[in-house]
Amino acid sequence: MSYSQQAPAEVYPPPPSTAYPPPGQYVAPPPAGYPMGDAPTNPQNPPPVETKSRGDGFWKGCCAALCCCCVLDACF
Repeated sequence: MSYSQQAPAEVYPPPPSTAYPPPGQYVAPPPAGYPMGDAPTNPQNPPPVETKSRGDGFWKGCCAALCCCCVLDACF
């Protein structure tokens, strides 16, 4: 039986010479809010200067949760 040697068929196209699209093609901008390396920060929305106390509700909730856990542990 005789097998003929043939050059392998090229399946994939060769890789592009550059990583960027050719001129004239549209490139989508990054998503809104995506940080840009050299873009200035938004001066219209400065961060808050002063924080305000929200009361002791957080500590009351923590104590209530701890007491609840202790009661459940004692019951079961």
